[in-house]
Amino acid sequence: MTFQLRYLAMFMVLLSLACESKGQQSLQNCGEIKSLSLDAEYAQQAGLPEISFELKYPTEMEFTPAKAGQKNYNYATFFSNDEAGNRKEMISIGYYTMDGNDEETMDALNENLLGQFRQMYVNNFELRNEFLGKKEFDGNEYPMFQTIGKIHRPDAQFVGDYHIQAMLVRPTPKAEVGVVFIFQSNENSAISSFEDIGKKGCSSIIWNSLKFKE
Repeated sequence: MTFQLRYLAMFMVLLSLACESKGQQSLQNCGEIKSLSLDAEYAQQAGLPEISFELKYPTEMEFTPAKAGQKNYNYATFFSNDEAGNRKEMISIGYYTMDGNDEETMDALNENLLGQFRQMYVNNFELRNEFLGKKEFDGNEYPMFQTIGKIHRPDAQFVGDYHIQAMLVRPTPKAEVGVVFIFQSNENSAISSFEDIGKKGCSSIIWNSLKFKE
């Protein structure tokens, strides 16, 4: 019995070290880290609500900015592909506007907005493990939609099971403009559960460096 317990303890230590090594290796493979600062002028040129924030992103993930002179829904998107050429990790940073601070009204509006995002995924993915409501993430509570979606759209470079998390992030409690921060990652990424989001994979660099500016 003593031998079995020691064996189990050693196995758990080795498993822990293996997971840590895999996570470190994953981030090391993310490439050069670049800084990005988006201000009110950038938003105006793109026809988006004015908001200012900065972040860092890895060159492993391709950055697509909003473009002047056309309809934009996002301030920025980032993505990487797996070996088959399908989207492996993807982040989009969009916007939403909010007028008021009454908690009950805010909750209803947030739920309605997240429901619209859910419908977008229902139309394109086979969904399971759905959650819609308030949930803690990285030490704070956010209005959030989570699901695992199955898709086979090689023409759109989306194939496999994707962990999807859409969050409404308000810079301050009274801010009228917030961002819709969406994570998407397939089974070929370092993200294998919702608990991995923001902690593993190259997309974690973007989330952990996001800072709003006054």
